[in-house]
Amino acid sequence: MKNKTNYEYLLSDLNSLKGVGIKTQNLLKKKNINNLFDLLWKLPKSYTDRSLSSKIKDLKIGENQTVTIIPQKYNFPRIRKLPNRVLCRDETGEIDCVFFNSYEGYIKKILPLGNEITVSGKIGYFRNRYQLTNPKYVSEDSTLIKKVHNKYSLTDGISEKIYNKIINQIITNLPNLNEWHSSYILNKFGHITWNQAIKELHRPENIGKYKDNFYQRLAFDEIFSTFLVNSEIRKKIRKVKKKSKSINIKNQNSIIDKLKFTLTQDQKKALQEINKDLNSTNKMFRLLQGDVGSGKTIVSLIAALNTINSGFQVAFMAPTEILARQHYNLAKKIFSETKKIEIISGKSEYKEKKEILKKLENNKVDIIFGTHAIFQKRVLFNKLGLIIIDEQHKFGVNQRKKLSDKGGPDCDVLLMTATPIPRTLTMTIYGDMDISIIREKPKNRKPIKTYSKLESKIDDILKFISKEINLGNQILEEPSPTGGTWFGLNVLDSQSGLYNTIQPAGSYQVNYTYTDQTTQCADTVIHDVEIYPVPDSQFGFDTLGCNNLVYPFSLSLLLLIL
Repeated sequence: MKNKTNYEYLLSDLNSLKGVGIKTQNLLKKKNINNLFDLLWKLPKSYTDRSLSSKIKDLKIGENQTVTIIPQKYNFPRIRKLPNRVLCRDETGEIDCVFFNSYEGYIKKILPLGNEITVSGKIGYFRNRYQLTNPKYVSEDSTLIKKVHNKYSLTDGISEKIYNKIINQIITNLPNLNEWHSSYILNKFGHITWNQAIKELHRPENIGKYKDNFYQRLAFDEIFSTFLVNSEIRKKIRKVKKKSKSINIKNQNSIIDKLKFTLTQDQKKALQEINKDLNSTNKMFRLLQGDVGSGKTIVSLIAALNTINSGFQVAFMAPTEILARQHYNLAKKIFSETKKIEIISGKSEYKEKKEILKKLENNKVDIIFGTHAIFQKRVLFNKLGLIIIDEQHKFGVNQRKKLSDKGGPDCDVLLMTATPIPRTLTMTIYGDMDISIIREKPKNRKPIKTYSKLESKIDDILKFISKEINLGNQILEEPSPTGGTWFGLNVLDSQSGLYNTIQPAGSYQVNYTYTDQTTQCADTVIHDVEIYPVPDSQFGFDTLGCNNLVYPFSLSLLLLIL
């Protein structure tokens, strides 16, 4: 392929590469690899060293080894199920190269009799003779094999050899792009070019060297380009004009006055910023960030109420059905009976769901709560004016824009997150958005304490749980979101995990809920938990009243709910 000096080469289709046909192209696309540029960012995870050559007598069974041999005799049995064999030798012994489901012509081509051939693969032993089964690395040119080969996270159907061949083909033809950084920036990375950095990135000896100049340079490129992309998206968003929503402060204050707590200054400020965006003719794209228990939910619901009072519909999406139902129950408590509130999920009965969707389309629903089911194509709104997404960390820039586009030009977007995000990272990920931060905790809110324990310390954790329960507190155990185990116990089994550990004691009220549980069962559990709310707490998922979360250090958990 002819080398090019611009991005045209990098954005070329995969089938422009030698040896990549429709089958390989489709396999790569399954991993979201659509062009040459995408391939470059699939980094090697480890490597196989095939550079050292051994004699047949020194081969070690079960290990990947390289050996130079001379084919001596073909054995092509006429019984279909038997493998083809090629007897090979060097000056120290014999080895069989065994092939299943291979054509005679192919074998004769790669292992011509009398020629010196280098092969590499996992050594086996059968009937007093070494053997290599279906060797992938076979060549008369030993330099193609006697080297270190990268190992990538492969898709099914593509071998390590083919993948390396594809990557090496791209790297050999990498274009020399015009530098887009100033000398000042380049000096910080040792003046390494993009071309050089990519080549270093795929060298096996550089795997894991994240602090080296080549890696730092490419990381900076990615962050900087993300800034530029977000800047352009932000400009486009601000060009979109919408109908302003009229904010009735009197109605807003009447709801706030009915609450059993007082909003903090940060909550009031965040609400003012959101109201200003709602009242503007420019589309709102705002992130509301605040720690667990800071009161983001009540701010978002008041904003939702202002939107409804302005004649628009609101969609409120949560990551789980339980959390969506918590928000739904809270809205029913603080909204007037004249507001039409519904909840929908993937588990909703077909008849019920169909009825809700019909009312939604006919503008007979003011606010709807749910999970990802809200944004399916068949869910149509009559006049969607605000989308609220709780714990939105699963959504990228394109997904956020698609959600916004679903509501049309008059739809504002408010995202919420409890994940603490450093300022630089916030600019990188949410550079296309305005940001409101709630730092101040509500009055009498207890500080969050996080502890980590090894699985071997299960007894210490159980003592801690007993102590807290005896003090009148509640415990919420959240297992790995992928299922997995809790201290070696299957958390998806109702007779295991924390439930099974504590329940036999008989002195505690223990229950559990899970993803596949019926709505009725989940509601019962939530109701039982909510009868013990924390005094003076703000509404939201924190009404569970759990002041302590317990989880093992070995599980990768992000506990966002108290």
